[in-house]
Amino acid sequence: MVVTGNLKPVLHEIRHALQTLIEQGQPTMLDLNGIPFSPSELAELETFLGQGEIALELDVLGKTRIQECSYAGVWRIQHFNEQDKRIGYFIEVDHVPEILRSQSDDMREGLKTLSGILAMETEVTDDSI
Repeated sequence: MVVTGNLKPVLHEIRHALQTLIEQGQPTMLDLNGIPFSPSELAELETFLGQGEIALELDVLGKTRIQECSYAGVWRIQHFNEQDKRIGYFIEVDHVPEILRSQSDDMREGLKTLSGILAMETEVTDDSI
């Protein structure tokens, strides 16, 4: 069995990131694709992180699976290509994963559309009086 020795340092990094989020409000993103793990270490990591109450799947340019871990504020984020091969694997320590936050440009576009619809409804209502 091959052991890289990377599991324990990553677990400590996750613990430190959670402490930093709690004390300083600073989120952390760990790119696990860039860290070599043996299959047994990866299985041990998955078991250690466990599963929390929230699991989501996004379908944008391939699938993205987001799983809250057993530790609130620790999120497992995996990106897959069209062949369902994992191409990105991250641990994000944050209140909410960044990928789920609405983008400012999208919100501005939504506001513009909503305002236009409501303005047209007001015009129709005013014309019928």
